[in-house]
Amino acid sequence: PDRLNVAINDVWVCRNGSVGDDRDLVDMRPREVRITADLAEGGESAVIRSNDLTADYVHENSAYSS
Repeated sequence: PDRLNVAINDVWVCRNGSVGDDRDLVDMRPREVRITADLAEGGESAVIRSNDLTADYVHENSAYSS
């Protein structure tokens, strides 16, 4: 945990397991929000894709039946 680095849309909000840049610098307006977690262990990487699960999205799509 003391080597963990986390960035949200390229703003490093956690550096070396401690507070990083001011989270107010993170622009959450883009459609895509990129979260990077660097565990400082090895060179492996993974990509996880998710989607909008807000109440509006669920309501809009609740009319579909399978």
